[in-house]
Amino acid sequence: MSILIRNTLLILFAAAVLLGTVAAIFAPYIYVELWPWRFSYDEVSSQPAEITKGQMFDDYFVVEKLDERTFAIGEPRYYQGNYTYLIIGEKRALMFDSGSGMRDIRPVVASLTKLPVTVLPSHLHFDHLGGVNAFDHVAMIDLPQTRNDVVDGVFKPGRYEFLGMFDGRTAPTFEVKEWISPGSTIDLGGRSLTALAVPGHTSQSVALVDVQARQLFAGDLIYPTMVYAFLPDASLSAYRETTRRLLASLPENTTIWSAHCCRSDEGKAAPWLAMGDLRDLDHALATAAAGRSGGEGFYPRSYPVNEQMVLGTSFPWNNR
Repeated sequence: MSILIRNTLLILFAAAVLLGTVAAIFAPYIYVELWPWRFSYDEVSSQPAEITKGQMFDDYFVVEKLDERTFAIGEPRYYQGNYTYLIIGEKRALMFDSGSGMRDIRPVVASLTKLPVTVLPSHLHFDHLGGVNAFDHVAMIDLPQTRNDVVDGVFKPGRYEFLGMFDGRTAPTFEVKEWISPGSTIDLGGRSLTALAVPGHTSQSVALVDVQARQLFAGDLIYPTMVYAFLPDASLSAYRETTRRLLASLPENTTIWSAHCCRSDEGKAAPWLAMGDLRDLDHALATAAAGRSGGEGFYPRSYPVNEQMVLGTSFPWNNR
C-alpha cells in the first residue's frame, strides 16, 4: 500500500471518528433537525375521529367531562393525540396547555365556561404552546429558563424549547401576564391548585395538583405510549428526582391526567394513569440511568415501563 493511500485512509478514518463523536454529543439536536427529512405523516387525519369517551364538539375537538369542574379537551385527529385540561373555579378558570394550535380552541373553551381564562403551558414544546396567541391572559412558571426568554417584555421560546421544526411551526410571541412560582397556590375561587416544577422531559416543565380532588395534571411528565426523555433539554437525573419527589408527596389514590392519548386499553379518551404507573416509570428511569441491560434500539433507546408505557432515552452523556 502506498503512503498516499495509507494517509488518505487514515484521514478518512479520523474524519469518520470525528463526525461520529460530534453526532453522539449533539444527538438530540441532530435528531430534531433531521425529523422533517426522516418522517412523513399527516398532521391532521382526514378520517373522522373515533373516540371512546366524551362528545365531539365539532369535527376536530372532543370534550370529556372528568367532573363538574374539570374538562379534558382532546384533539383526536391530531397525530400527537393532545389533551388540554380546563380546570374551573368560582372566579376564574385555568387552561393547562393551549392546544396544539392546529385549530382554534377558543370556541370550545367558551362553550364550557364564561369565566376569565388563564392559560398555563405545561412546557414550551410546539404541540402544547401552539394555541397560546388565542388567549389574552397567559401565565408562565417562574424559572430562570423562562425569565430568560423575555426580551423587551415579550416572551419567545428558543428554537430547541419550542421544537417547531417537527411541524414547520414558527414560535409564538406573547406577553406573560402572570408569573407563577414553583410550589405556589393558584386560587381559582373555591378551588386551589398547586404549581410544581417537574423537570425531566424539559427543564421548564410544570404540573398542577388539586389536593382536594386528588388530581395531578402532568403534562408530558408521564403519559401512555413512549415517554420522551431524549429530546434537547431532557434529563434522566432531573426526571428521577421529580418522580421520587412526587411519589413521596402525593396520596396513593391520586389520578394522573396526561397530555397525550392513548391508553392501550381504552382507545381515544383522556389519558389517565395511576401512582403505580409513576412508580413503574421511576424504576425504568433508574434502570436507564444505571446503564443496565433491557433497553432496545439505538436512538432513542427504549426501556419497557409497563403495559401502558415505554421510556425513550438518549445516550448517557446527553441525558445527564
